[in-house]
Amino acid sequence: MFIRIAAATALVSLVALPAFAQQTVSEADAQQAAAQISQAFSDAYNAAKPADIAALFTSNGVYLTPGGTMLTDHQEMTKALTGRQKAGWTKERIEVIDAHPEGNDVLAVVKYEIQGTGASAGKEIGGYAALLLTREGANWRYKMLAANLKPVPKDITGMAAPTAQ
Repeated sequence: MFIRIAAATALVSLVALPAFAQQTVSEADAQQAAAQISQAFSDAYNAAKPADIAALFTSNGVYLTPGGTMLTDHQEMTKALTGRQKAGWTKERIEVIDAHPEGNDVLAVVKYEIQGTGASAGKEIGGYAALLLTREGANWRYKMLAANLKPVPKDITGMAAPTAQ
């Protein structure tokens, strides 16, 4: 009888321990993670360092751009962001709207605004983005960033989709 109880206890321990050992993210950690990675994105964008932005993504990260393009390669991300900046969209602000833990990951929503310079001076585009963040070592990385583009009266970017009337 004792052997059966000991065996059952050992089995329950082996099954239950991994669940208890999983590290979860707190609400405060989720807010901080979203704020830190958003600041790193805008700092790199405003410093014209698109490769630094691409490095914020996991190796299998997905960037669904406001223009509707799906990018999964860091070189593709760098090229697309370089193109946007060469078109005169050079200054970005990001505001975290909400962030919550999802197990070891973080789900967040941000609002972004991009100001134009040069030929795009005085113009502004922006929208919202949903973020799925994961920790790689000590750093938070984008698993996915899915952004939309709020409608503008006139499509000044070539990225806006037609809106329903």
